Amino acid sequence: MAVTKILARNAHLDQAIQYVLNGEKTEGRVLTAHQNCDPGHEYQQMMDTKRELGKTGGRQCYHIIQSFRPGEVTPEQAHEIGCEFVRRFLAGRYETVIGTHLDKAHPHNHIVFNACSYADGRMFRNNFN
Repeated sequence: MAVTKILARNAHLDQAIQYVLNGEKTEGRVLTAHQNCDPGHEYQQMMDTKRELGKTGGRQCYHIIQSFRPGEVTPEQAHEIGCEFVRRFLAGRYETVIGTHLDKAHPHNHIVFNACSYADGRMFRNNFN
């Protein structure tokens, strides 16, 4: 069973995106995905959403980490679980990047999404607890 945690970030959205998509950790970006934003334009699109809605200050994004035990899932299965999580909980509302990292003994997903919804301008509220 995966252990999942969610972290709020008030700064450095660009660095968070770069970290998630790091090619050295994601098999040359093979284990990456985008939801509601285009590869290579993620940061600009998220910032455009914030500017259009007047929400450039405060919370910038959320960072979700899903960790699996060694041998529990293959890297591909871990990646699909991360993508399915995004489809179920964030699709149609938030620009999101997903990266499955293999730099540790256990596969783990990093998911960063815009704190501001492009669909309705509302800020994300953590209701998973």
